[in-house]
Amino acid sequence: MKKLTVLLFTIAMMNTSCTREFICQCHVKYTGNVPGLPDSTLHETVIKNTKSAAEANCKKNSTTTTQDGVTMTETCDLY
Repeated sequence: MKKLTVLLFTIAMMNTSCTREFICQCHVKYTGNVPGLPDSTLHETVIKNTKSAAEANCKKNSTTTTQDGVTMTETCDLY
């Protein structure tokens, strides 16, 4: 009985999702034929979640927008 209890406890712990802090790092790059575009920038955000949920939240921030001949591309990855 003791072995069964230890085995069930071990299985339960393996299936428990651990919430941790992850860093979402986003690179923002501007391109176009307009003079005076800003340099590429980098910003980081801390996400507290499970790894898969944190990665999904980080990736959804990646976007590309074009306005008046300027394209802004934001690429986000989890670190």
